[in-house]
Amino acid sequence: MVKVEKVDDEHRFAPTVEDDADYTDVSDTEELAAEDDYDDFDPESESLMDRVVALKDVVPPAYRSKLTSVFSTASKGITGTLFYGGKALWIATTSSLLLGVPLALSIVSEQQLIEMEKEMKLSQSTNEVLAPGAEGGFQQPPAPAA
Repeated sequence: MVKVEKVDDEHRFAPTVEDDADYTDVSDTEELAAEDDYDDFDPESESLMDRVVALKDVVPPAYRSKLTSVFSTASKGITGTLFYGGKALWIATTSSLLLGVPLALSIVSEQQLIEMEKEMKLSQSTNEVLAPGAEGGFQQPPAPAA
């Protein structure tokens, strides 16, 4: 039969001084191997594509798929907006040219006509001031009363 007896933990009651140097995550050989890896690493020789591929290992697959779907949805939305925005801009531009240019030309010709009428009235009033009754000389005299 098994007999159970109580064992006191002596370290539990004794004051201890903790030092971070006592605790390591890796052994000495692993640490030396890791330092050798860093010695061979040259950040200047690493391309941007190498860094992006290395990020693939850092980002979890679920998060990567979510990012991919968000970016593809955003790119489709932006592409569609630019596509239909370009079509709308083309329609607005051609419509304004087809309707606006003739309208502007007719407005300009109407203004020119009004200016010519004003000049004619002004020249007539100037003639009346300079030679009043001059127009009466060109008219037929009234017929004598018989």
